Amino acid sequence: MTNRRTLIRYAAALAVAPAVPAAWPASAASAEPAASPASAEPAAGVTVDPFGIPLRDVLLIGGTVAPGPNGEPVLWSAVSGEPARLAAIDPATGRTVSDQELTGAPGSYAVAAAPDGTVYVGAYNTGDLYRRRPGPDSPIENLGRPLPSETYIWRIAVDDAGVVYGGTFPGARVFAHDPATGATRDYGQVLPGAQYVRSLAVTADKVYAGTQPDAHLFEIDKATGEIRELPLPDGLGTGTGQTVYDLNAHDGRVYARFGSAINGRLGVYDIAEQRWTDLIDNVAGLDVSAPGPGGLVYLTRAGRLTGYHPGTGTFTDTPLVFPGRVVNNRGIGWVTLADRDWPGRTLVGLLWRGDMFRWNPVTGRADVVQTDVPGEPIPIAALHVGASGAVWVGGYLNGGLARVDPDTGVSTFQRFAQVESVLESGGQVWLGAYPDSRLYRYDPAKPWSSPEYSPGLPGSADNPVKLLDLKAADQVRARALTDAGDKVAYGTMPNTTLGGALAIVDKATGAARVHRPVVTDQSIVSLAHVNGLIVGGTSISGGYSVPRPTQTEARLFGWDVATDSEAFQFVPVPGATAIPALAVDRGGLLWGLAGGQLFAVDLATRSVSQRIQLAPGVADSRAKLGYDAARHLLYALVGGRLLVQVDLATGATRQLLDQPTEFLAVHPDGRLFVGAGEHLHRVTVTG
Repeated sequence: MTNRRTLIRYAAALAVAPAVPAAWPASAASAEPAASPASAEPAAGVTVDPFGIPLRDVLLIGGTVAPGPNGEPVLWSAVSGEPARLAAIDPATGRTVSDQELTGAPGSYAVAAAPDGTVYVGAYNTGDLYRRRPGPDSPIENLGRPLPSETYIWRIAVDDAGVVYGGTFPGARVFAHDPATGATRDYGQVLPGAQYVRSLAVTADKVYAGTQPDAHLFEIDKATGEIRELPLPDGLGTGTGQTVYDLNAHDGRVYARFGSAINGRLGVYDIAEQRWTDLIDNVAGLDVSAPGPGGLVYLTRAGRLTGYHPGTGTFTDTPLVFPGRVVNNRGIGWVTLADRDWPGRTLVGLLWRGDMFRWNPVTGRADVVQTDVPGEPIPIAALHVGASGAVWVGGYLNGGLARVDPDTGVSTFQRFAQVESVLESGGQVWLGAYPDSRLYRYDPAKPWSSPEYSPGLPGSADNPVKLLDLKAADQVRARALTDAGDKVAYGTMPNTTLGGALAIVDKATGAARVHRPVVTDQSIVSLAHVNGLIVGGTSISGGYSVPRPTQTEARLFGWDVATDSEAFQFVPVPGATAIPALAVDRGGLLWGLAGGQLFAVDLATRSVSQRIQLAPGVADSRAKLGYDAARHLLYALVGGRLLVQVDLATGATRQLLDQPTEFLAVHPDGRLFVGAGEHLHRVTVTG
């Protein structure tokens, strides 16, 4: 995932248009905007109340089993947060024996240990490499970016000589960092045009690297740097739209999992024979264990920890069954516990929500233990206030949904997917989720029970209910939701191709119509409903890992609900690459925000009737609009920090805030709610 949360900052000061006393300008440009300071206190009559952190949970992604601070084996794991932490967990108790900040890093998929017990962590969002040397009081050192051009380290592995290898984004490069000399070798981009080396493993003389979104597997000679692409397993099909999500190398074999974070197919490659010997269905990640007793490696198959013999291709079930959509193990490995109930070697690992599992093949004993790793704040990914007045907040990466009381700030949190859009309508809450652009319907009057993320009591009905999954249409994000009378419409962003989808869902039956493409090679990032028309704003960019844009300007389109057909499309703001926000006022006039410009649309003539430049032309893909119907006030959030109030009766503008702000929602009583990072604030405007 790319760094969605990086706030847009301006090199020049932001600007806000002056008040217009009586009438809007009739056509293109407003008067010359007045400069505002780069950062300022709230305007007079504006009160900002901190509303705390509505979303908290545990998220463990990268991990490994290695000697701990005192030399005993532990489970090392990177705990996502601001900043992330490197925790060492005692496999005998599930208690944390060491917990240190990874200063500057929000989290990591990439944790590995050297033979001498040094632990390395490769960070996402920053591309930095961290090191913790052996010993009880060793500090964590930030070694900086191994490759200055790369902002993500997806996976790392350490060979027997202690050299650290890593795979990166956005250049799809492989590097080797030698801690003995401090030198870093860049093996280069594994495939022209690729962005992601998503997975990586090492042997004595080779590095194996897998790509995303189209699956390619490469073998790199450590000494010469020669890169050779390996054929994919028979039966897998082409690599288009797939990912080599995980790689492990044990005893002359490479284990390559093709698929997604949730599920996939595991290929077994014999290095000496240079051939694939098996392709195993329904395998989750992130790791395949080293061989244990009887030569079995262990993996998560059909939700169960399962032993696999690579020589015979046979499976041995264990009692450990992991429920839910995401069951990935983090850092699976073998330890010897000083406990007679766990004789010999015991397999241990972590699950993404902080549970530790153990399996002893000698006795057949197995258990799952809740560790003491605390929940960390979750960045906000969606913010919405419905007619009920409840504030709904969706979480980023480790996901979740929170319902916040607008008066007290008290939050009720539910474990769930990454929620990218929320719509409350008629007592129901509609949720757009990542990945696969899924749509759910939630009834807040009934008990929560998500079989994928947080099941209720046995026999509980699903709530939320999944209505639509657009993975087959190659969609990944669901950024836009709108109420369309007896229907709900949502717009999506693609995964590996260009071109989003418009899905129109019947509220009563859940039946859906999916239209793709609507606008050639453009995503749908905003939606509104006006008099039987669904109006959408687009972005020229895709949602995850896609080809470069083929279009140059974002478009506004109309979709007739009755005839289920396109009514129009045009470019409302020349040069703007996204139209991320739309709103409809009480008179039925449509407003949009793009490139720092607020505009009104005459739907009869399919043209822009009014414009006002709120900020210099900016490539702002996350701008927001909110409307206070009772007072006929429009609120615009531009550039990730500038909040402006617009009086639609007079055209007067008023700057309210100039500070990092990513999300905006308006309460029916006129109060505003804004989100930045993990924090929610309530804004009260008077005067």
